[in-house]
Amino acid sequence: IDRELDHLGRYYSTLVVKTIRGNKYYYEQWREGNKIKSKCICRFAPGAAAKEELKISRRQELLKRHEELSALKDVLQKNIKELDKIRKHELEDYSFEVMWKDELSARVSVKGNRVHVSRYIIHPVKQIFCSDSITRDQLNEILKLRCFEEERSDTPEKLKHLGLTGYRPLDIVRKTHGVSYNDYLWIRFPGEMLCAKDVLVR
Repeated sequence: IDRELDHLGRYYSTLVVKTIRGNKYYYEQWREGNKIKSKCICRFAPGAAAKEELKISRRQELLKRHEELSALKDVLQKNIKELDKIRKHELEDYSFEVMWKDELSARVSVKGNRVHVSRYIIHPVKQIFCSDSITRDQLNEILKLRCFEEERSDTPEKLKHLGLTGYRPLDIVRKTHGVSYNDYLWIRFPGEMLCAKDVLVR
């Protein structure tokens, strides 16, 4: 398409008939910026401008197809960027500690597709993990339980308040530390100098 448009030109035009000194002529007319431009094709006669008519029709067809493909390309590039962003998040290595008040409940290490959980407290009230070996999907579901529900009507406002653009449990928990009014569990990430009184809401 690009090669053919380079040859035909990249502008929309129409054929008009002008009368000059009593004679009729075919003119090609198009807009260039704020100006209307035209060029003489030939003197009027039935079928005299047939080739030019086909050329103009072909150019218009190609321009429309080019615009459609460009729009699709933009959408695809945007989707690819979003997929890359999601894939990057999915494969991200990270770690955190689960605390019950100021007691260490568990340590979690995620590398590639492997999730390792070290549990230091087994009591169900003080622990959110029931196994030392879980999958990334299972971990994501557990983290989701420490977040506000995605289906809430005010979820967009809550995400905006947290400075987030999408609902991703790990990102939310990094902001909220997974605190809840229902228990004394919370999550600490590497580098955070926090204790229970800094984050708990009870």
